[in-house]
Amino acid sequence: MARLTAPLLSLGASGSIAKSLVFANWKGINYARVHVIPENPNTVDQQEVRGVFATLAEMYKRMPTGARVPWIAAVRGLALTARNRHVQANLAALKGQAVLDDLVMSIASGQAIAPDAALAVDGADGTVTWTCIAPTAPVGYTLVGVSGVACLDGDPSPVLVRPTYFGTIAAAPWAGVIDVPADGDYQVGLFAIWERDADGQLFYSEAVRNQVTVTGS
Repeated sequence: MARLTAPLLSLGASGSIAKSLVFANWKGINYARVHVIPENPNTVDQQEVRGVFATLAEMYKRMPTGARVPWIAAVRGLALTARNRHVQANLAALKGQAVLDDLVMSIASGQAIAPDAALAVDGADGTVTWTCIAPTAPVGYTLVGVSGVACLDGDPSPVLVRPTYFGTIAAAPWAGVIDVPADGDYQVGLFAIWERDADGQLFYSEAVRNQVTVTGS
């Protein structure tokens, strides 16, 4: 794909020329590409990719705001949506998988450091209860919160409708509770929220991961 500052033959070209070149605009960026007629083969591999893509898109759509903020922060200044970044980070990782063990639940921004990998999770009484150890703060940053996300496990290749459940804590000890509506195996991630002392801007770490079986809902 060629990015253009003044598209060929016009200052605002769009459409195709002789079924050879296509001109368009995406998020304010003009570009040109070769005209391609997709074959759209309906192979097993193609079906799986489409299924995982749809699962991830649905997952992001159903996320509470608190679970979305790391993805929103990760695309600041980029011509990319937070939902697309979520799909991009997870599509290859989940292709061919029967469970969500490799699900990326948060992505780092700035110099955000993840909670310590010593992560304890309890799934009794219809809740996901978690604790973690705070990392050493980078110079110029203050830890202002740790958030937990939980998602019911399953095979992502059929279209899997999986809401994400969320909880956050703003002070030590870094322990929180997430209410979930059903028993089952859950994927759990914890990410740290850092405030930059110089300007108060917030940054989010990647998530440390674990799994837990919830009972008693």
